[in-house]
Amino acid sequence: MPRSKWMYLAYFTQFLVFTNVLYSAIRADWVGFPTAVGLFLISLAPYLFTWKTKITFPWFVYFLISLAFLIHLSGYVRGRYLAFVNWDVLAHTVSGSMLALVGFVAILFIDRMWKLNLNAKFMAIFVFLIGLAGEYCWEIFEFIVDETLGGSLAGKMQADNTDTMMDMIFVLIPSIIIAVASWYYINKKGKEQIMENMIGESKYKI
Repeated sequence: MPRSKWMYLAYFTQFLVFTNVLYSAIRADWVGFPTAVGLFLISLAPYLFTWKTKITFPWFVYFLISLAFLIHLSGYVRGRYLAFVNWDVLAHTVSGSMLALVGFVAILFIDRMWKLNLNAKFMAIFVFLIGLAGEYCWEIFEFIVDETLGGSLAGKMQADNTDTMMDMIFVLIPSIIIAVASWYYINKKGKEQIMENMIGESKYKI
């Protein structure tokens, strides 16, 4: 499958993730630097997976994953969570989109490997629930960090109940959008064709 020209947007976004590692190193931020390195290495996972397996995802999967890491990492390292009131809202909205999109890719592979023959509606519901489940787990993580460590690099992760509920709402909305888009995409392209485009020349035939 030919590489989409939009992949260069994903590569550029991934490069911006790396600039936060350089930023923290130049500032000798030895608290933020390990966090920056760790998150940057995790953000490379989809690119390394594709490199090793030759299984390619749609360009927007790489882009959203890189964008989510960029927003979170720059929020911590560059202090944007504190400098911009709505940075947390942006982070949760993009992360919710990313999680739902990962759920979309996951259910396609699960359906193919286990020969479940799921319909587009069920797969869309799965995508929606993955977005919500990811947010649920993240809010528990925020609570644990606040209670045990007194907060993150940007201070308390949960200001109050309203803050937590708003976070969940701003994950709910993109999860719905991605779920509907997944349903439309599967109906339009067909899940078999979508999978064939991703597997391509890979030796890992599923």
